[in-house]
Amino acid sequence: MSHAHSADLTEHAGHHGHAHDHDDEHHESFVSKYIFSMDHKMISRQFLITAIIMAVIAMTMSIIFRMQLAWPGEKFGFINAILGDKWGKDGILDPNMYLALVTIHGTIMVFFVLTGGLSGTFANLLIPYQVGARDMASGFLNMLSYWFFFLSSVIMLASLYTENGPASGGWTIYPPLSALPEAMPGSKLGMTMWLISMTLFVVSSLLAR
Repeated sequence: MSHAHSADLTEHAGHHGHAHDHDDEHHESFVSKYIFSMDHKMISRQFLITAIIMAVIAMTMSIIFRMQLAWPGEKFGFINAILGDKWGKDGILDPNMYLALVTIHGTIMVFFVLTGGLSGTFANLLIPYQVGARDMASGFLNMLSYWFFFLSSVIMLASLYTENGPASGGWTIYPPLSALPEAMPGSKLGMTMWLISMTLFVVSSLLAR
């Protein structure tokens, strides 16, 4: 009787050990938990952090062009330090870059902060709680929605470094400034990158809703 009891205890311990090993195998790594996460709470944080970074960049653009607007012809050394001699020679903002900064600032604030940033943050965080669900309907598509948003943000910022400058036709991107490459310097590669960025932004919105 004692021998059978010992065997049962040994078997139970073995099962417990296997279960423990099984749990360890499914332990999330740093990458799966914080970067390519499918948890709605983590994705909402990713949207929030990205939106805050984009807001700070847009605010910096606003400071540059508003100071130039408030004191026309005044030389600001930090403009040259940030934009270089091509767009901020002698600390004076180039007129083409003025238009470009207004365009990209408006684009970032309307799309990447107010639309994607806020809705991506609060929709992801609150909707599952409001409907009593553990997570969004598709964690994988939800994850993809953030990474399309992130890629869209990167391309929009990268357009600032094109040879002819970023899109500069206003954040509404009305033609002919957006349709004709020869309309103005920012209507060339910068405009193309703006359009690619916004296409990816739309894909992100469709996947998230």
